[in-house]
Amino acid sequence: MLSKRTTTGWYIGAWVVWLVAFVRVVVALRGSGATLNSIPATAKAGYVAMGLAALVMFVMWIAALIKLVQLRSWDWVAIVAILQLIGLGVIGMAAYAVAGPADTARVVYRPNVT
Repeated sequence: MLSKRTTTGWYIGAWVVWLVAFVRVVVALRGSGATLNSIPATAKAGYVAMGLAALVMFVMWIAALIKLVQLRSWDWVAIVAILQLIGLGVIGMAAYAVAGPADTARVVYRPNVT
């Protein structure tokens, strides 16, 4: 499974890409006087970038939740899930990146009895 560093890094990076694309779409639409039938190409590219970034964020969010469940860190599962569901997912993922549990899983070895 993906590491904490990978999931949080990609999530936050995709969020930044989404935000930049959103600003670009707003600027493109504001200055063009676009209607539903005539959307500028830069706005269309921004929409595509926003969609791809949202997909990456969703996949990384699910991967982070799976990792937290594997670590049996139920409080972090709740924090990350609830913040995402109320629209503050980047805050939850940033908090997980800074203060979340380490990636070390608990491993139990059974003695070899022969």
